[in-house]
Amino acid sequence: MAGYIEDRWLKKRPNKETGKREQTALWGKCIRYRVKGIPGVRDRSFDTAADAKAWLAETQTDARRGDFVDSRDGQISMRDYVEKHWWPAQTHPAQTLESMRYRIWGHILPYLGGLALRDVGVPELRTWSAEIQRKIGSGTAYVTWVYLKAIMQAAVEDKRLFRNPCKGNSSIKPPRKPERKARAWTHERVSAVRTGLPERYQATFDLGVGCGLRQGEAFAFSLDDVNGDSVHVSRQILRYKSRLYFGLPKGQKERDVPLPAALRKRLEEHRKRFPSIEITLPWLDPELPDLPRDECRKVTVSLLATTRQDTAINRATWNTRNWKPALAAAGVIPPLVGGR
Repeated sequence: MAGYIEDRWLKKRPNKETGKREQTALWGKCIRYRVKGIPGVRDRSFDTAADAKAWLAETQTDARRGDFVDSRDGQISMRDYVEKHWWPAQTHPAQTLESMRYRIWGHILPYLGGLALRDVGVPELRTWSAEIQRKIGSGTAYVTWVYLKAIMQAAVEDKRLFRNPCKGNSSIKPPRKPERKARAWTHERVSAVRTGLPERYQATFDLGVGCGLRQGEAFAFSLDDVNGDSVHVSRQILRYKSRLYFGLPKGQKERDVPLPAALRKRLEEHRKRFPSIEITLPWLDPELPDLPRDECRKVTVSLLATTRQDTAINRATWNTRNWKPALAAAGVIPPLVGGR
């Protein structure tokens, strides 16, 4: 079986005259016993022969089964592992990466980033989970837990950890996934929310209710997208690194959706009151999300809904100033404190 123990303090062969093993030049200068010769396993040193023998036997078994994990590879800090190994391998759409970065750098690394991977155990996770649940909402806490679990699982698959501490530990109470049951709004609630929005933005709400467009898709809608009794959904307005871009719909997939005649008439009436405005924005390439803004290709669209300043709608500002107040006024969410 591959592998052996080297005594670094004594020569391997006895002196022919004395019959004793002589001291080497390393006598007393290093850890004495070194395990060597196991394929795919780095050498490891021990102070006692008993420890070396025990580790050799265990490692030979694990290596033969393909289960060997060198604990020294888990000495890398959580922050270094994420920044140098895990994060560069993520290939999600740009806006998803931005959301992931916010949660990982905001709620994981400040607490666990300084610990070695192998030191992130049940006590540390228990404390971390309780701490973040006190500071952030349940939805954000749950998603953050999912990302942490994925990071630790990747470390297992990279053979830096023997097992994922986020799995199978009943003493850890991870954030619960919020229960969200889809319920159709009544006509009264739809009318109340729509009325609560400024008139220039009511068309975006109509597109969501009547065509099932997502928020960014409604903001990027143009009557030029209408083809008979359907709408070709080919873009959305994205917010990436605090800048606005056009980009493909969620999942990078275009689609056609039915357009009711009554809704089409309402959209035409909206355009008469609030004329469409041609807006030019960079196109966010999901393959090159960090391409400098001035190097992105530009796309011009005649948008149905724009701001009072004749610019594209920024969802962050719009949600705070228009959407949430309308929801609160309609009783969908609790009254806002301090206007937010």
